[in-house]
Amino acid sequence: MPAGRPRTVSLPPNEMILLGDEMIEWVSKNDPVHLSEFYCILKGYTDSEWDTMHVAPEFFPYYERALKIIGIKYLKKDSNIDPGIKQRWQRVYFKDLKREEDEQVKYNESVKSATVQTGDTYISYPSHSAAYIHGQVPAETLSKEHS
Repeated sequence: MPAGRPRTVSLPPNEMILLGDEMIEWVSKNDPVHLSEFYCILKGYTDSEWDTMHVAPEFFPYYERALKIIGIKYLKKDSNIDPGIKQRWQRVYFKDLKREEDEQVKYNESVKSATVQTGDTYISYPSHSAAYIHGQVPAETLSKEHS
């Protein structure tokens, strides 16, 4: 069992900048499917080490650029990446897409949890038609459906 100090995760800022330059050059030349090909296979960093390193202020712009370079490949029609994989990884490579989808999910959940009161019957929206919500359905239909 190895003893001693654990491996230092953060490099000095100037070395982080050099690593960023190296990463951009490598990603541009090697056309990887995932950035882990650079940081794990080539450089030998673990995922947890990389999670700490890639958010360093001097390194983060390089990290974002590398993600975009790889992500563009996922959008190209002639890419050798399977369409199902392309779809799955777009949220990783395009943070604006991830934000938009997350906001849509939150909105849909808030709409789903909102309830509308119609007489003594509460109807969850959007699980029922707009006719129920606007009171256009006879009360006996509501009472049959929700009894």
